[in-house]
Amino acid sequence: MTEGNKELIKSIILSIFDEEGPTPLVYWPQDIDETARHLIAMKTISLLMGDSVYQDGEKIDGINYFGILPFPDIGLNGLTYFFLISDENARGQAKAATITILIDERNNSFFYTNMKYLRILLDKTATNVQSTLEFHKYFNYMEELRDELNQFTRELKDPFFSNRKLKIIMIGLDKAGKTSFLKGVKKKYSEIINLLPTKGVERSEEKLFEEQNSQISIWDLGGQKQYRDKYLENSKIYLYNVDLIFYIIDIQDTKRIPVSLNLFREIIDSMRQLDEYPPIVVCFNKFDPDIKDSKALKKASEQATLEIKNYSENYFIKIFQTSIFDHYSLITAYSFGLSELSPNRELFQNQLKQLANKTNAGALLLINDNGIILSNFSNISEMVSDKVFEISAPHFQTLYKTFKEFKLLKRDFIVSTGITDDTKKIIFKKIIIGKYNLYLLFFIEADSKIEKIEEHLPNFSSNLNELMKTYL
Repeated sequence: MTEGNKELIKSIILSIFDEEGPTPLVYWPQDIDETARHLIAMKTISLLMGDSVYQDGEKIDGINYFGILPFPDIGLNGLTYFFLISDENARGQAKAATITILIDERNNSFFYTNMKYLRILLDKTATNVQSTLEFHKYFNYMEELRDELNQFTRELKDPFFSNRKLKIIMIGLDKAGKTSFLKGVKKKYSEIINLLPTKGVERSEEKLFEEQNSQISIWDLGGQKQYRDKYLENSKIYLYNVDLIFYIIDIQDTKRIPVSLNLFREIIDSMRQLDEYPPIVVCFNKFDPDIKDSKALKKASEQATLEIKNYSENYFIKIFQTSIFDHYSLITAYSFGLSELSPNRELFQNQLKQLANKTNAGALLLINDNGIILSNFSNISEMVSDKVFEISAPHFQTLYKTFKEFKLLKRDFIVSTGITDDTKKIIFKKIIIGKYNLYLLFFIEADSKIEKIEEHLPNFSSNLNELMKTYL
């Protein structure tokens, strides 16, 4: 590799769980410190080993996760692909495996900026490794990965960045409620009353955590026609390099829904020309609680949903019904969008899945101090259970903080019983992960003991502590 590339890619390692445990099987460079490479193998494999699908010996193609992990002891960060290799002689008829690309922790944004291409390279290499049990071919595949990384980084003009910069845009017609949506998420209700129409662009910074690797910039685009025309004419400024879009539609303004849908189509067309494919969260806004059962409203949302799906082929679209009078609806849509920005979202869900299996929980929800849903997991078939579960989370958080303030809690949890004919209960528990106060909501069997949860929390918390450092 060139000198510049040596400074960027520090190592690549293929790790496999074999008879001796987590083993760094193929690694480059050959002189990488033995302790360091075993640390990487142990840490990456341990996050996969608890997966219930792996333990149950089911198909291996459902086990594939990407994640960015910190290795502070050796000053590196790693982009890791977690997968399984079929092996009839192994436990569960499969071996846990990981491929990790390592860079200096100061250059962490390289992973975020180039995530799409790096994921393709890792997925291709893992697929090749899965296709054979011939040991010598592993070396060939890893050499191919090294060469492709070499070629890719050589062509980068400036691969070094101090921070990951994320751009979120809020867009829609005037009076759709874009700014009110943002104010409502943060419960700044008094500011909503005196809001004036947004002129041009209002930029603000988002902080999901006090310390995070990313700078999140939210562009609230005014919806009046003169501004809409400007955004489309200057799409290379406003729509370029966008990481997430919130598209807001006033679902009550039925006369202008066609205009809003036409704007949506124009934005999609512009994004395609720019070769931009960010996730898009569409909010049918002003779906207020007192009129949510309106037949006209439901019909309007159904028709709009069909048109949006027809316009947005090859885009990831998620549609929500939102209202400033229903904080849950805002926080759910907003949380979902932010979670799409996390490279570790699959790993977070996998950790919740593992904890759910160990505690016999039907569903789990992880939220931060501001009520943002960081991750969730459910193996409950009834959709209503999921929604009720999420709706209840902010109320439990409010109860918890109130009880704590008045010193009514002896321990850091709340239990609610008598759910679904006394067969289920909800446990809301505070956990401290590093510097962060987080909360877990369990939908669990009525006879489950809190002691069983607390038995498995230390390992869960340890894994989350690593993942939190690179959530965004």
